[in-house]
Amino acid sequence: MVQLLSLIGTCMAIVAASSAAPTSGCAVPKPPPPVGGPPGPGYGPPGPGSGPPGSGSGPPGHSNGGIPKPKEFRDIENKYRERLLATLPSGKCTARSIGKRRSWDEIDDATRRDYIRAVKCLAEKPSRTDKKLAPGAVNRLDDFTYIHINQTNIIHGTGYLLPWHRMFLWQFEEAMRNECGYKDYLPYWDNARFSEEPTKSAMWSGSDTGFGGNGIDLHLKDKELVFPGLAIPFHLPMPGGTGGGCITDGPFIDFKISLGPVVKTTLDPNNTYGYQPNPRCLSRNFDPASSIGLLTWANATKIISSPNIAALRGNVEQLWHKNSHTFIGGEGADPFSTTNDPAFYLLHAQIDRLWGIWQAQDLKEREYAIDGNRTFLGIPLDYAPHVPASLATIEDKMDMGLGFKPKTKMGMPMTKGGLCYIYE
Repeated sequence: MVQLLSLIGTCMAIVAASSAAPTSGCAVPKPPPPVGGPPGPGYGPPGPGSGPPGSGSGPPGHSNGGIPKPKEFRDIENKYRERLLATLPSGKCTARSIGKRRSWDEIDDATRRDYIRAVKCLAEKPSRTDKKLAPGAVNRLDDFTYIHINQTNIIHGTGYLLPWHRMFLWQFEEAMRNECGYKDYLPYWDNARFSEEPTKSAMWSGSDTGFGGNGIDLHLKDKELVFPGLAIPFHLPMPGGTGGGCITDGPFIDFKISLGPVVKTTLDPNNTYGYQPNPRCLSRNFDPASSIGLLTWANATKIISSPNIAALRGNVEQLWHKNSHTFIGGEGADPFSTTNDPAFYLLHAQIDRLWGIWQAQDLKEREYAIDGNRTFLGIPLDYAPHVPASLATIEDKMDMGLGFKPKTKMGMPMTKGGLCYIYE
């Protein structure tokens, strides 16, 4: 069995690796250690509900307060906007057409309600996934969950983590807009602003403008879950958390999901990846210890200040990715079927935002920078146990589902190849 090193043992195990693959009797490769102006002209007026970042300003109904954005982060973020906008126009992406992705805590209530409506709209549209592949896929949301499950051992702890999820978020945003009439763009979960009191974010409001709160407290104990699909057994530590049952408030209280869960204490050989029908409620299991002192402005600043792509990826994985998922818990903490929780997309929009801010400090060197293996931690997949580890490249194809297989480099720019957005 691959044993987690002391540092990684506290992680959700969605962890980075650079190049070496573990072999029988070898340790899991360590990820790199954490390393520690106003928008340009033509940007247009601020969107609805915008105000000084981190200020909590905006229309009534917003979550006010939180921890102010530090100057160091704000300065780097301003450079990101200025430098990204300076590249426009980029094909069809112009200062006028560029989408603005904003914090859930800064958008107005009407936009929040429309976003939630569009999520539910996708849940009412029939699945397009072949039933032979995923008999349990019911709706369009399940199409996204299926391909995330299918690709998990390739898109986590690898060089594809950031570009695959960037493209994935764009696909989801496009589905919301084109299939369900959503007028705005994908928001992000501004978790650093509420790291010490995470449930004070409007994200976790139990009103009709939030995602609901924690699940019923089942008094769960810490446990180890089994990661399927790898040639070397891998166990995932999971904290007991403070919930674990169905959520009890908010617009998703009656939300039904079908695929997964996947990571379990014991795998079911007849349903290893949770593709069979399993209708159930949406569960959450908040773990405050994964947020307090961790999902902070200080760690966010370390990420965007990373000196190179290897350090950036290590910082994202160690400081942010696993902690974000583990805080949500429940469906959101299953590395495979985490997309069952609608909060997933805002969680990863925040990660994409941090990557984007880092990229734009030096687009020439960073826009297409990649680091990492082609499989989770370089571990061979169970159907190809003797294939040696190899490094991901920007020319590799990524499977995004429903026959869409773009090259990795398509998922790296923010304003090219159909992508056209900026984070406010």
